Amino acid sequence: MSLVNRYNLVVMQAAAVATGNGTVMPCISNGDGGMTTLTVQVVGITTATITFEATVDGTNYVAIQFTNLTSGTAATTATADGIYRATVLGLLDVRARVSAWTSGTITVTGVAVG
Repeated sequence: MSLVNRYNLVVMQAAAVATGNGTVMPCISNGDGGMTTLTVQVVGITTATITFEATVDGTNYVAIQFTNLTSGTAATTATADGIYRATVLGLLDVRARVSAWTSGTITVTGVAVG
């Protein structure tokens, strides 16, 4: 039996300078199942908040916890640059919404693996 690692790379926020939903990370692929883990790198926050949200129905988003890989702290938001990880098995999409912005040019890059 051969295991094939699958991954999806998405720039979820691209140099954002205002609040906004950004680009979703699809967590289910047609024909080959779902992704299990999503790791994101946040860069460029000066004074802003990223809220991590997920959906199962494609319409209604709910805040979900990501773990900061430096501190080990789990939270639904990020207010500092860093690398964060969450389990996403069974979720349709995840987004890194800029929910508050005062300053900074924010980029969030995500890698989902399955």
